Amino acid sequence: MSTFSEGTFLPWNGSTGRKFYLDTVYEYLAYLDPKTGEPMPGLAERWEMSSDGKVWTLWIRSAVPFHNGWGEVTAEDVKYTLDRIRDPKSIAGPASPLRQLVARVEAPELHRVVITLASPDIDFIRSYLSNGLIVPIVSKKYLQEKGDAYANEHPVGTGAYRLVEYRKGVSMLVRLADPATPHWRVKPHFQAIRFLAVPEEFTRMAMLKTGEVDLAPINYDSIRAVHNAGLQLLYVHANWAPVVRLGGLTTRFNDSTVPWQDKRVRQALNYAVDKRAIVKAIFHDQARIVGADFPAPEWMDIPPYPYDPDKARALLKEAGYPNGFAIRLKTFTTNPGAELPIVAEAVSLYWQAIGLSVAIEPTNWTSLRSAWTSGNANQLVWTHRGLAFSGTLAGLQASVMSGSLFATYTTETTDRFVLAVGSALTPRERAARIRETGEYLRDEAAAVYIGFANEPYGASAKVGHWPALNQQGTNIDLITRAAP
Repeated sequence: MSTFSEGTFLPWNGSTGRKFYLDTVYEYLAYLDPKTGEPMPGLAERWEMSSDGKVWTLWIRSAVPFHNGWGEVTAEDVKYTLDRIRDPKSIAGPASPLRQLVARVEAPELHRVVITLASPDIDFIRSYLSNGLIVPIVSKKYLQEKGDAYANEHPVGTGAYRLVEYRKGVSMLVRLADPATPHWRVKPHFQAIRFLAVPEEFTRMAMLKTGEVDLAPINYDSIRAVHNAGLQLLYVHANWAPVVRLGGLTTRFNDSTVPWQDKRVRQALNYAVDKRAIVKAIFHDQARIVGADFPAPEWMDIPPYPYDPDKARALLKEAGYPNGFAIRLKTFTTNPGAELPIVAEAVSLYWQAIGLSVAIEPTNWTSLRSAWTSGNANQLVWTHRGLAFSGTLAGLQASVMSGSLFATYTTETTDRFVLAVGSALTPRERAARIRETGEYLRDEAAAVYIGFANEPYGASAKVGHWPALNQQGTNIDLITRAAP
């Protein structure tokens, strides 16, 4: 590496870094306005919804080219992308809710797509087809001719950048796909962006201080050091929610033997934890305490469980556990979420104070994900991160609806709530039903809630404005270069 004049360098880690990279190479049917959160035209130049909220027609922008001469985007590429996501073998994040929600996808004309839903969703574009979720449009012809393995190593999209260098587990370099021709959607300030895999906080901080990188996720304990070093502090607000999830509470994977099948036990687990102390000590006050498990605007003021260890002990006794019980508490690190092991230690101490026996077991996301989605986490409890969704219904479909791969609490009642939210055909009615659902989940203590956290980043003086979205929309190609 010589100078950094070619572009800004962003250390990445895990899924967050993947989203950073995807958002430069690929594009979405719609984009969320960073100021209003409303969907704006993307690869789909316009769309309309049927009166019953079940049929969406999208008109695909013409003459948008895929990289390297693989033709222009058509309705067939959109259909192919959505059908792949919904494939029974797909384990992509939105796969299971889309399998349930989407009845069929049709491409009746070259640039027209018709999506028929199994149930109404007035926020379908925002929730599933925008850059708030990972459903980027791929080339049907390229994937079919080259195959997944090759395409994964040599991605072809329509974004302003294309991949020019990939060192597995080390770095990725993207450059403007066509420097001589303005991109149809964005005018990037940087000719190139290098993404570095830098999982160690100490190394990231050192690279920031020496100017070796221009933007990096930091731990909350590093906030003061970044400030003292004269660097910028940027926050992605309400980006994730530290939460403790409970296994064996879904209609798909149910375990009647776990003590937390009893709602009183789940409530006790919530009352026992001093969330305010955790937010102050671990998150340096960069979190809002709420009684919900993923950031949603409709849930910002749902009252949290107050810290009341005496009430927790009384509920345990009432439920038949006066001497407590044993818990295996799994934890791992991710980004955001490097603090999850520390959260696990704090929660463990609070639970031990009410008589529980807690064994913390470090793991990794890959192992936990496998156990979770295969029914082998029924007797486990684990720290986790609830991510913000561009549409709250999408979050509900993923987290509390039967059949979802990543649900941790589902009942016939939660299914009815989710269907009721979907059937609401006005924003006001939908917001009211979402609020009702959140209050129900809070009262049921479907998880151990802590709060909605702001994700901190350190940035060099080279970085100007970063219109980041809390719903996983990284908008890396919109980062401006600071004025000299």
